[in-house]
Amino acid sequence: MKIVFANKYFFVKGGAERYLFDLRELLESHGNEVIPFAMKDERNLKTPWEKYFVSAVQTERVRLSLDGLKTAGRMLYSFEAKRKFGRLLDASMPQVVHVHNIYHQISPSILSEARKRGIPVVMTAHDYKLVAPNYSLFHDGAVCERTKPAKYWSAFTHRCIKGSAAASALAAMEMTLHGALGLYRDNIGKIIAPSRFMQKLLAEYGISADKIVHVPHPVDAKAWRPVRGGNYALYVGRLSEEKGVDVLIRAAARRKDIPVHVVGSGPDEARLRGLAKQVKAANVIFRGWMSGGDLRTEYAGARFLAVPSVWYEAFGLIVLEAYAAGKPVVASNIGGLGELVRHGETGLLASAGNAKDLAEKMGALWDAPEAAADMGFAGRAWVESDFTPEEHYRRIMEVYASVGAR
Repeated sequence: MKIVFANKYFFVKGGAERYLFDLRELLESHGNEVIPFAMKDERNLKTPWEKYFVSAVQTERVRLSLDGLKTAGRMLYSFEAKRKFGRLLDASMPQVVHVHNIYHQISPSILSEARKRGIPVVMTAHDYKLVAPNYSLFHDGAVCERTKPAKYWSAFTHRCIKGSAAASALAAMEMTLHGALGLYRDNIGKIIAPSRFMQKLLAEYGISADKIVHVPHPVDAKAWRPVRGGNYALYVGRLSEEKGVDVLIRAAARRKDIPVHVVGSGPDEARLRGLAKQVKAANVIFRGWMSGGDLRTEYAGARFLAVPSVWYEAFGLIVLEAYAAGKPVVASNIGGLGELVRHGETGLLASAGNAKDLAEKMGALWDAPEAAADMGFAGRAWVESDFTPEEHYRRIMEVYASVGAR
């Protein structure tokens, strides 16, 4: 089968791309061909299909300029992306289009090109952009659902996008236009939600429930060697406000006997380092960004993984990775995390944003190392049975078949 993957980036920028490339490898290992469509970028993997990629725009620091107007136009409706995507479809003749993140840098204007050619479309929802201008549903340090349901202009009133009235107005206009044109609604056959939490939330916001299917992300446990025990607590992820690392630091200050390794980088790093000094959490060690063998070694030396998120995590792949490494997980009971941690069996759940509760749950695993190791290996058994790449492949192919892919 030929499958077109549409995603704004064709290099690993974040969790969505990690999943995209893992799925691409899984599909191709079964004899399928995956054809990319993305934005041009010097960091992209080389591919003969890049001649069809859409030109680059930047959305990180938009200013009132010619480039800024180009970005705004791309967000609203891109004729360039629509035209180039149509040419890609004609050249590749796929059986299905699988959309990942296309908003802002590509545009949902491409979706009607697939429909015009009778090619079914499925989409994996990696965040909440389908239902809200603020795709993280997180603003001013807390979960924000002011725009529920379809109250897009509330984002402008409350400056929900980067604290900017202009950015919030543009995002509200974008959602209003795309909704009126039915770009997502009329052109996507199935939406894949990686967590049941996301499946339920999308339906609450007005997406037809029979269009949403739950397919959790997989982990290849065979690629990990489980190790019992460990000498520190571990955090792995982006250093940004919604990840709740400040809560973890405050929890660590309550349990100074627990070394806490923080692996990752991000915009909040300087603030978090300052906070650790302020609350005298000398037991918090910032390890920087890691990947590959170095990251797996870091997992192996941990007693447990801490996931202190304060936003609606769409899934939580690092939880599965911890289980694959034989480690239990202490996680916030929020978003998709609540269904990935079996409380008292594979780890413990703490109240999101509550440093005292998080410290208590961390202490419970730290003070009972054998029980913690047993939980970690229970997590390993769970991913070996329910989250395998082969099971994921089977379910993805079922979704493709359900929309009429041959």
